[in-house]
Amino acid sequence: MRMVMKTAAALMFGIGLMTGAAAQEVLKIGVVSALDGPGSEWGRGVDGGTKIAAKEVNDAGGLKVGDKTYKIEVISYDDAYKAAQGVSAATRLIEQDQVKFILGPLGSASGLAVKPMYEQNKVIGLVNTYTPQMLKDVEYIFRVLPTTSEIVEPMVSWIKQHNPEIKKVAVLSPNDQTGWDSQKAQVAAYEKFEYDIVGTELFERSTRDFQSFITRIMVKQPDLIELDTTPPSTAGLIIRQARELGYKGMFSKIGGPGVPEIVKAAGKEFAEGTITYVAADMSNEKYKWLEQQYTNFYPAPMNAFNVFFYDGARMLFKAMQNAGTVTDTDKVRDALAEVTPFEGMQGALVWGGKELYGNNHQIQAPVFVGVIKDGKEVIVEKIDVK
Repeated sequence: MRMVMKTAAALMFGIGLMTGAAAQEVLKIGVVSALDGPGSEWGRGVDGGTKIAAKEVNDAGGLKVGDKTYKIEVISYDDAYKAAQGVSAATRLIEQDQVKFILGPLGSASGLAVKPMYEQNKVIGLVNTYTPQMLKDVEYIFRVLPTTSEIVEPMVSWIKQHNPEIKKVAVLSPNDQTGWDSQKAQVAAYEKFEYDIVGTELFERSTRDFQSFITRIMVKQPDLIELDTTPPSTAGLIIRQARELGYKGMFSKIGGPGVPEIVKAAGKEFAEGTITYVAADMSNEKYKWLEQQYTNFYPAPMNAFNVFFYDGARMLFKAMQNAGTVTDTDKVRDALAEVTPFEGMQGALVWGGKELYGNNHQIQAPVFVGVIKDGKEVIVEKIDVK
């Protein structure tokens, strides 16, 4: 049964794989991401998604590019969500491992630090990062998941329509490049929809006691606390501490997915009713297949970021095949720019973003609106790419 699923998956996701016994060469793909500590729920999605896509290709006989077939080897390094470690990891991949294709980093500080390295060395980078600066003046960098800029307006529009009692909003974000940029986008979107922003707070990612932050926020009596790009387990901790301090309003978590981790940290009762950005429909059969594959590399639960980097890796492999090369990154870059519309795990993916970033290197994907009910994420609406 398992072999049937693998074969069906290879056909369903079809990227022109060779199943013959042709001699293989090794194609090295790099990963730079937060694999341990705060944010690792997302960081392992970068690594896991890449490794699942590579395993799928290898299990089907390798990647056929031109007259050669390649076995894909994924080399992963942890940047701990820090710029210095991101530079160290990228340097090692480029100079020591001779890698020309890297997925990650996850965080904006790390992403901005390695950006000039990718560009100068003509390394194709498929990144996360929420900062708009990541895509400014780039040729070889693509962002393969939506950021706050792509997510927040459809999400806030939904909140406005379905929760008209909400008038006052406070925003709580990590104190780093990711949080600064994302909070700016959050505030702008809520203000666009005529909400009163009564407070903004920034915290260090290592913070575990949020009572002082919550107390300052509660004085302003917000109807909604937006948790922005706070890592899921930390978001759950904030929800728990706020409820214990007597906060009766609502929570929203638009910056990044991770409901299982939120519920685990907050408790089912306290997490009830939280509005969430949902990266993927977990009830989808393709998603369930991906979850099963994820356990080959990491313990459950799988974070939905996995979907974007699984699809991103598949898009990269398809671009290599279309370009007919794994060595000429100029040709692969050009082919990658033309690979959409691409049928992703959750629907059609297209490149966009020229108006905001100056190029079409930003993925545009469906947005799912979720609400936590009885400890589970329930999708209440799907907003397709326009």
